[in-house]
Amino acid sequence: MNGRERVWAAIRFGTPDRIPLIYGVLPGAVDNYGAELAHIMQAYPSDFAGQDSDLKCTEELSHYRAGTDVDAWGSIWENKGLGTEGQVAGHPLCQWGALPHYRPPDPRAEDWPGLDELIERGRAEGKFVMPGAGRLFERMHFLRGYDRLLYDIADGRHEVEQLRDLILEHDLTVAELMLERDVDGISYMDDWGTQNALMIRPDVWRELFKPAYRRLVQAAHEAGKAFYFHSDGCIREIVPDLIEIGVDVLNPQFSCHDLAELASLCRGRVCVATDLDRQHVIPSGTPEEVRAYTQSVIEAFAHPGGGLIGRVEAGPDTPAANIEAAYATFAAYRYADSGPQSEAN
Repeated sequence: MNGRERVWAAIRFGTPDRIPLIYGVLPGAVDNYGAELAHIMQAYPSDFAGQDSDLKCTEELSHYRAGTDVDAWGSIWENKGLGTEGQVAGHPLCQWGALPHYRPPDPRAEDWPGLDELIERGRAEGKFVMPGAGRLFERMHFLRGYDRLLYDIADGRHEVEQLRDLILEHDLTVAELMLERDVDGISYMDDWGTQNALMIRPDVWRELFKPAYRRLVQAAHEAGKAFYFHSDGCIREIVPDLIEIGVDVLNPQFSCHDLAELASLCRGRVCVATDLDRQHVIPSGTPEEVRAYTQSVIEAFAHPGGGLIGRVEAGPDTPAANIEAAYATFAAYRYADSGPQSEAN
């Protein structure tokens, strides 16, 4: 199998030859151990297009380098240069009176040269092409302010729905422009959890946001493409909802969940892209501990038909040896009728 076939087999529970791999690399990791990362990615290649050529250091990305930056939506970002994404310090819609006059960036004004190059390279290399299509809740609080938005949701302000719809229509247009090209899927992200719970009540999430995500998933499926969804924090209460609306690949934050409980919700129902414990095991464990932890994740989540994509986030404080240990463990497993088997067995 090539990478594209392998990822589709994992998503469709069609028994891939091995666990497909995807990388999550923060610029701070490139700053601190970029050469080692490049070596690891060469030894254990990603099955997704463009990753090995997209290792950018902090100074190459405006939201990550020290200083102030204004994004295309008008939000003002500040960063102390830690190699991770900064924080929004200025919100264009801090006053609701600005909403009637606010206009989002025009997605049709973008000629998408990077996407066409990604597709061309992905097809040449036989890899899965999956560009990012946006973020909804996060964009809302980038524009309005996090605390203000939560108060607005609790108060039932009608402007919340107006802002949601404005961003949703923008992102649906972005998705449409991507899906009409030869991509395999689109990715979407929204961090919905704190360390222990959802940021808003699940019933409110289902009323305000679930229909919006359903529309995004439907757009992908109507085009015959996959939908990948990332969300940090504890989201166990809405995992069944995300599966119900048709999310094809779910990337939850493992360190905010009981893994046995999360596996019971996901295994055999949705393909999971792992987020190995980046709060404790990956940054602080030994390579031996990382290998044992990664193996336990495989045993918990892997279905005989697939349903697992191996992913580790490389942060500024992550030892390169631990990144390599995790990917080596993923790469050593092969699927058999009884489930994934180690090459060493």
